[in-house]
Amino acid sequence: MLASIIIPCYNAELYIEQTLKSVLSQTEADFEIVLIDDGSTDKSKEIILSFNDNRINYFYQSNKGVSAARNKGLSEAKGEYVIFFDADDIMPNGFLHSRVLLLEQNNELAFVSGNIQKFTGELTYPNILRGISNNGVHEILFYDKDVAGCPSNYLFRTNFLLQHNILFNENISSPADKFFLLQCLAYGKTQCSPDVVKLLYRISENSMSGKLTKKLALDNELYFKELVKHHLIPDNIKRKVLRKGYYMLCLSYLKLKQPLKAFYYLIKTIFIF
Repeated sequence: MLASIIIPCYNAELYIEQTLKSVLSQTEADFEIVLIDDGSTDKSKEIILSFNDNRINYFYQSNKGVSAARNKGLSEAKGEYVIFFDADDIMPNGFLHSRVLLLEQNNELAFVSGNIQKFTGELTYPNILRGISNNGVHEILFYDKDVAGCPSNYLFRTNFLLQHNILFNENISSPADKFFLLQCLAYGKTQCSPDVVKLLYRISENSMSGKLTKKLALDNELYFKELVKHHLIPDNIKRKVLRKGYYMLCLSYLKLKQPLKAFYYLIKTIFIF
């Protein structure tokens, strides 16, 4: 099997048909779709099973979150390469082929990506984002505005992930993509090429990272704790990264009208050692 396209799905009835059609239109014949239904309660299952294509492998699990669904997908994947594709994104023609070709031509690379164009409905946004480069640690930790960590954009060597036991952190939600990429950068090299076919990344009003909520603030709080716990911040920039992160948490809790937590992170910002 050349490639495994892992798609976590939770109540994606509005988009999953269009997403699956875009994936199935790829020119490679030797790929599989590993679709993990994470406890959907809408018509997602009905739509998925309406596809009469043996490349689609459907698995159902009780709702455990997107990270757990992706990890389940990886455990079922049979492909030499793997991509974690979101259930509402679009895979244009040549998307998979161009990434596979880039990896096959560069044996030293563990994973690759390209450019990203955001869209909503029929509207596409003019600004183009890109995947991380080999300077990805800095790009992620300092929130480079031109870089996006959405998993749909990245093709990985499966053996690389398995060899280093790299999984999505199930303790966090919104920042789990960034955390996963930082783990990958700790062990392997990457390349973002403008020559590969770009990803069409859907912007949704229901995006879990689109609006500041108490849950999102807690999620980001745990993200920084996990970064420290797993030693994913280089020592030479650790103080600068944590100062920026704690200051962002301070502002978040101010907006959420939680002054005690805001003051706590203000103190941590000032007196970090």
